[in-house]
Amino acid sequence: MVKIAAAQIKVTKNANDNFNKIISYIKKAASKKVDIVCFPEASLIHSKNKSYIKKIPINNYINKIKDSCKKNKIHCIFGTALSERNKLYNAAFFIDDKGRIIYKYYKKNLWKSERGKAINGKKNKVIDTKFGKIGLIICWDIAYPEYVKELGKKGAWIIFCPSYVINYKRELESYEQLPLARSFENSCYFAYCDAYTKDTVKYSYICGPSRIISKIRGKEGLITADLDKRKIMFLKRYYGLVQA
Repeated sequence: MVKIAAAQIKVTKNANDNFNKIISYIKKAASKKVDIVCFPEASLIHSKNKSYIKKIPINNYINKIKDSCKKNKIHCIFGTALSERNKLYNAAFFIDDKGRIIYKYYKKNLWKSERGKAINGKKNKVIDTKFGKIGLIICWDIAYPEYVKELGKKGAWIIFCPSYVINYKRELESYEQLPLARSFENSCYFAYCDAYTKDTVKYSYICGPSRIISKIRGKEGLITADLDKRKIMFLKRYYGLVQA
């Protein structure tokens, strides 16, 4: 069994406040014996301004998050804006319980407001962990089923999706079904973690192929679920939806 969590936390324009919130929820998740905690998209730095981002001591923040993961013996995933080689990226870091960065993913499918400002990532892969193969996408990536399915084909039995979904008050009912749909069509568990702000939809789900296991809506908080890899491996064989 693997215990995962989605931390639907408040995300602001203040990176230091966001950092402190992440550290606080790493400790909360660890106190609940969580193995992997996922935070929202842009949960560390939420900005599209390269000049502003460059002034933020992001490496100091990342090193302290790594130290917290090591101290609390927990894996964590968090999103952040990132400036590299004078280019802006929407990225997510996966840190293990030894305090090591085991994967850094650059968002491939950018939302409309990001295009022309951020650079989209070119590739993605499954991450080999002590829990097995895990997939990672960011927000609007979820709208591209064949892109997500590449992770399923490569053996991901859990897929994490940190998100920051603006509430445009349209098409929300269909969008809300996507975590469960991606979970079913890939015969995997799917953890969808949104940000808690006045502008976002403020819902997070942990799904299995047949149901929503845990969810939170309209408030800040932590949801957890115990995941059984054996059930997923059985369903992969039974449905035959994901062919390597």
